[in-house]
Amino acid sequence: MSLKNFEMSGPSITTQETRYVLDVMKSGWYGKKKYFYVEKFEKEFAKFHNRKYGLMTTNCTQALHLILHSLGIKKGHNVVNQECTWAASAAAVLYTGAKNLFVDISNDHWCMSLESLKKKINKNTKAVISTGIYGNMPELDKIEKFCRKKKIFLIEDAAESLGSVYKNKKSGKFGIASAFSFHRTKTITTGEGGMIVTDDKKLYEKCKFFRDQGRDVKSNYDILELGFKYMPFNLQAALGYSQFKRISEIVSKKRKIYQIYKKEFAGYKVQINKMTKDLKNGCWATTIVFDKELNIQSKNIIKYLRTKGLAARPFFSPLSSMKPFLSKKSKKTNKIAYDIYKRGLTLPSPLNAKNKDIKGYAQEIIKYLRK
Repeated sequence: MSLKNFEMSGPSITTQETRYVLDVMKSGWYGKKKYFYVEKFEKEFAKFHNRKYGLMTTNCTQALHLILHSLGIKKGHNVVNQECTWAASAAAVLYTGAKNLFVDISNDHWCMSLESLKKKINKNTKAVISTGIYGNMPELDKIEKFCRKKKIFLIEDAAESLGSVYKNKKSGKFGIASAFSFHRTKTITTGEGGMIVTDDKKLYEKCKFFRDQGRDVKSNYDILELGFKYMPFNLQAALGYSQFKRISEIVSKKRKIYQIYKKEFAGYKVQINKMTKDLKNGCWATTIVFDKELNIQSKNIIKYLRTKGLAARPFFSPLSSMKPFLSKKSKKTNKIAYDIYKRGLTLPSPLNAKNKDIKGYAQEIIKYLRK
């Protein structure tokens, strides 16, 4: 593979996936098998995360929206979100009519800062969405304890932390519910897809009800409440289920990519995804943050890499800097987020990556650092 063909992300697809998908194409559209893989995937994915219930959706944004809507989040409420993550968690809040409260991230793990969270909540705060980014996870045990004390719902956005384990507890087991993504760039994929896992039967049943437009299951057409058309389909689930059966292999490959990058950047002043005795990182996308003293902005390295025809992607921008979520107040208070994103760089982590390509890409960045 030429480095110019080294993609930022990409799945691992084998003959197993082809076999499952072909099974649906041939016989999985009608009768008893029409939702066979959806239901199998839901059940086994939930069990893997030590959750009682799983509910598949056609993307993670829908999963988050369903959770919020089913919890009764609405206009007049606010939901806490962290800066520097994908827009889905903040967008899902706006879909309910509620407002976002943006909190800062931690210098240590780049996820939600507990200290900032404690300062930001108010009487209208009904939920907290804590997101694991790049495989990193925050102090979810402490965040969970705080939310419980304040009687606020904790929702875990685990879109990027599939396979990560914090204090012997898998990402996906924290809070009242967790949401996953199976987007084409994610650790396991359905092309587009999402999953809710929860231990709360009432919440599960509400999410399932609203997922199919609030339809009365005893009838063909009657709608009892206005819901959403967030139903997944069997073809999508067959791909996801076959990927899920290989989850240990796939996460191991992600960790191998991370270890190669870590070794290449050893001795250089960069911070890389967190991996400690408390956090076994799933390493969805290996990411580095250049030390302040280097006086390097990622936009300049990205420009350099692109002149060489190489793929490059920056760290997530603060959500409060974007038009739909704009908050000048958050920019003033969330100083860590507004600093880190300028120095962060996400590295290509496709599952078809060869060791020489990973090393070669790292060396291109090192060349820049030596200038």
